[in-house]
Amino acid sequence: MQLGILALLAMVAGCGTGGARLDFAALDYRTIDPPAAKFTTLRPDRCYWWQEDDGRVVVAMQHYGPSLLFGKAGDFLFQLSLDLEGLPAGRARDFVVERRELRALARLGPAQVRFTSLRGIVALYRERNNRLRGTFRLLVARDVSQILGGWGRASNVLILGEFTAVCDAERGRAIRDATESQGWDREPAEGAVIQIEPVEAFTPRGD
Repeated sequence: MQLGILALLAMVAGCGTGGARLDFAALDYRTIDPPAAKFTTLRPDRCYWWQEDDGRVVVAMQHYGPSLLFGKAGDFLFQLSLDLEGLPAGRARDFVVERRELRALARLGPAQVRFTSLRGIVALYRERNNRLRGTFRLLVARDVSQILGGWGRASNVLILGEFTAVCDAERGRAIRDATESQGWDREPAEGAVIQIEPVEAFTPRGD
């Protein structure tokens, strides 16, 4: 009985925040005897979506796990955002992913890892109560920060994901902005209008 009540409470608590499951597999092609294939799973308990003024739809999710071993210095934070062309015109839509669609950030104490998409596919499905459900299979580049500064040699990772997102632009943008911070912002979407500040004309002075 108690287990049933706890499960119900957990389900109700997640109704306004969405959720996801992400499976990660490292792809190491630089050694003749790579380790056995192994997936690492994260279950973000915050997942939001919203639509920007230009029609693009953004999905942002977060996983936070306090560390009992290292205290606050060992807290683990993972944030991921997907920037896609637009909402499904009908019930569902597939998106081909290239280099700008995914950004992700992982922090464990002072260590930092960044993920950027290379190629893959995302599917979005409209659900009741203004929710979006999605699945994706993406090849991403993983960059790990170095102790003395800078980033190490990038490696490839496969991410398999599924999520249910609730509509909340305010909370979602905070996660999206974190994934794009410190120089990891996205390139403008193809066909986007780039505003250029006017430059004053230079007039040479006479002698």
